[in-house]
Amino acid sequence: MLTRRRFITNSCALGVSAVSAPMLATDRQLPESNYRALVCINLAGGNDSFNMLVPSHAQQYQAYLRDRGNLALSKSNLLDLPSKNSLSEKFSLHTGMREIRDLYANGELAFIANVGVLDSPFDSKRLPSELLSHSGQISQWQAQAGYSKAAMKSGWGGRMADVLKKPSSNIEIPINISLSGPNIFQIGNQTLPFNYKFQDFDSCSSSRSIGVDLNILTQQMAERAYHSKRATKPLGELLLDQTVCSAINDLPDLSSNFASDPFSQQLCRVAEIIGSRQSLTSYRQIFYVSFDGWDHHHHLLANHAEMLPILSQGLLSFRNTLSTLGLFNNVTTFTVSEFGRSLTSNGSGSNHGWGGHQMIMGGGLNGAEVYGSYPELSDSNPLNIGGGVYAPTTSYNQYFSEFARWMGVPLSKIGHVLPNLSKFSSPFSGTNNSIFFPNQQTLGSNL
Repeated sequence: MLTRRRFITNSCALGVSAVSAPMLATDRQLPESNYRALVCINLAGGNDSFNMLVPSHAQQYQAYLRDRGNLALSKSNLLDLPSKNSLSEKFSLHTGMREIRDLYANGELAFIANVGVLDSPFDSKRLPSELLSHSGQISQWQAQAGYSKAAMKSGWGGRMADVLKKPSSNIEIPINISLSGPNIFQIGNQTLPFNYKFQDFDSCSSSRSIGVDLNILTQQMAERAYHSKRATKPLGELLLDQTVCSAINDLPDLSSNFASDPFSQQLCRVAEIIGSRQSLTSYRQIFYVSFDGWDHHHHLLANHAEMLPILSQGLLSFRNTLSTLGLFNNVTTFTVSEFGRSLTSNGSGSNHGWGGHQMIMGGGLNGAEVYGSYPELSDSNPLNIGGGVYAPTTSYNQYFSEFARWMGVPLSKIGHVLPNLSKFSSPFSGTNNSIFFPNQQTLGSNL
């Protein structure tokens, strides 16, 4: 039985009027002084989350062992998650996720089980046309606007920026900042993302250490862009580079807080920009970070043993740095992946799936919870559409709506950001608090 703490799933569809109803106490924009940021971590390739979040109560674990076969993790390779009471479902984590287990135990991290791309409630007789497709599922979670090509021109993060942006005549840092290149997620109808990538030096930290004059550097880069057909950054982006880099140089060097792997270094850059929010006059920011390489058709166990510790340690470093900056309560970090994987083995890996398990981290989060509904692992479960592929029990629309409201999207605009949300049961509790963030007002007036 699901409760408010377990998140509402997609079993009941509501009309558009339900989303427009006054479920929250107010419908105004957030005060500019209240900073909040979302950090989206894309586990690109389709992470096999069945070996990340494992059911550990007896009956389900036996079903997991039976159906996973040679991919199943033994009890000695699992870290048990603490349960709040004896009625809680029991779960364990891959042994490479010790830092994530500790964050969960501290109430700073939660999971949402079996979430995935659904534009309407699950119907076994009407499956999505691009199911199991990398490109199709990526486009769906990023756009959240149905399957028409016209709707794919903007993403839900970009549409959120359209709603949250404040007009300015000065050089303005866009709300959406990508550390991993262009993506549909951050493109709005009126706003564009800033692709933060320096071509002439590794990071602002390096320019700090060698004393680069940023004004001269930007002028040189602009001249080079004007004269070179191979240059990729227009002058406007070069000026944004210089603006961001100048702000970062006012911070203490944060690079020693992070490992040298590309994922951790992206999080370091995000922390630097967040730490520079006052210099950049930013009150809302949405970051996109991609951690590539999760398409494990082969050698799943070895690849997970290498990559999950990088993910776990990177998240802890990010958490600690934000805490040092005094901003952990102001930042919510969440994972996505285009799909989960098949529960069954293909030999040494798993095939493309559908529903998967994701993580949420933040100081204002109601953590130490597994939200949603973990599927019963059984051939007779209607959600098992064949080959160990399970349909989601929670739509990405419901998952993302929590972040949109936490960022301050007015209820009257939530349908613009997530057009298909009206087809699902409401993720809201009917109060001014959300399910993920019950101790932080959705409108952020107490930050």
